[in-house]
Amino acid sequence: MFNYCGVKFKRGTGLGNRLFPWARCIIFSNEESKPMLWPNWFHFRKASFLKGGINYKNSLGKILLFKNFHNNGAYINTFKKYFIKRKYAKDIAWFSGDGDFFADLQNHHAFIKDELFKIVHPNVLRQANLIETPKIILNIRRGKDFSDAKDKSDYVLKGAIRTPLAWFKLSLLQIREMNGNDVPALIISDGNALDLQEILALPNVSLAKTNTAIADLVLLSDAKVILGSGGSSFTAWGSFLSKAITITIPGQSLQWFKVSNNLEKHLVSTYDPSVPDQDILKAINEKL
Repeated sequence: MFNYCGVKFKRGTGLGNRLFPWARCIIFSNEESKPMLWPNWFHFRKASFLKGGINYKNSLGKILLFKNFHNNGAYINTFKKYFIKRKYAKDIAWFSGDGDFFADLQNHHAFIKDELFKIVHPNVLRQANLIETPKIILNIRRGKDFSDAKDKSDYVLKGAIRTPLAWFKLSLLQIREMNGNDVPALIISDGNALDLQEILALPNVSLAKTNTAIADLVLLSDAKVILGSGGSSFTAWGSFLSKAITITIPGQSLQWFKVSNNLEKHLVSTYDPSVPDQDILKAINEKL
């Protein structure tokens, strides 16, 4: 019998992967009425800094998760947390790893979203609320801890592959062509404006001026359509929270994370701009 619960994050994991054990733990805490220890969100990810591709100006909040969250009083923290870990270690139910991804969480969607927003730092929420969220969001991962594909087969055979900027650009252009308007789009990225210029040069495309990962996730949670980075658990969380139509490059479906349990209500699919899928484009257009 456990009297407490807590989370042990795997070293070097980003926010998306950290949210899986947090979510399972908060569900356990709620269902079993067991107090939860406050997680150690702040961390150091060496690969992201050494390999580059990121906007270093915002790395403290977007990569290291500094000041993303605050304890809303529902979690055990500081000295009491230290005391429990030392004195009652065997009484703590620990949660770690990805579990069965979103399959573990589908029946708790509203609860998870509510609990997550409760611990978002107030300054982050104020920042996010100042940004008008368009219906289309491009979540573009640019950190070079994800590699560039050398061949199309890499998207199928290898993990941690960056989605090319050209895929985002062509997919957005085809969505707009179907709609008949330059529908506004927002870029959420760990990259910088210079690197993203190829897409920012398009009309009605802007880059979210955020400095924390959780602010980006708050914005994603309000999207209607997400053009996502394949293989990104962060994009997957944006899709799960928003229930937005979500497309990624072929070979990198976010359904690997079991994001949707009903593709008719929450479409999560791959999309190939070289062979436009009219059904997907029509479904997206209905959301716009």
